[in-house]
Amino acid sequence: MKVLNVLKGRGSRLAAVGVMICLSGALVSCQTSPAVPYVPPSPGPATLHGVPVRDIVSDLDPALKGIVERLGEPLRVAVIRYTTPSGLSRTFGRYLSLKVGEGLSRVPGVTLIDPGQVYEALHRMGIEQGLLDTRTLLEVGEKVGAQVLVVGTYTDLGQTIDVQSRILSLPGGKQEGVFSRTLPKTPAVLSLIKVGP
Repeated sequence: MKVLNVLKGRGSRLAAVGVMICLSGALVSCQTSPAVPYVPPSPGPATLHGVPVRDIVSDLDPALKGIVERLGEPLRVAVIRYTTPSGLSRTFGRYLSLKVGEGLSRVPGVTLIDPGQVYEALHRMGIEQGLLDTRTLLEVGEKVGAQVLVVGTYTDLGQTIDVQSRILSLPGGKQEGVFSRTLPKTPAVLSLIKVGP
């Protein structure tokens, strides 16, 4: 009898160990994260819902690099919303300014000022829509601590969108460059243009 009790105790211990091994094997095979580590995509050209804005950025890039070289220090750049020629700031213009800023943030020596600070400065000045004259633009730039402003307009030309960009240096508002590019009017761009202010 004593021998049977010992064997019974030993058997239940072995069974418990077996169950533990099976459970730990099951837990390992149920991992929720992938076995391959996440590798972020390499930075490519800035895109606007599939429409490359790299041409706009490539126009601005050498002019900004020239200013950085002339100053010999990092350049603080604010990108002001792109508007229609009449001053309307639609979703397309705001999104375009974000994507241009994203592309410019990769330019060596350029420090991009947070778009939220630019928006806040415009809001505090009571500017939601309408044309921005150079004096007002310079005031916005000074409020956010910019050395250079990138401003622009876009014009619907039917099948394409003409995007014009200007670089203004502060404090005097000297125009450092004017650039124009044509973007194809894809369905995604069309939907952004039609979204209201």
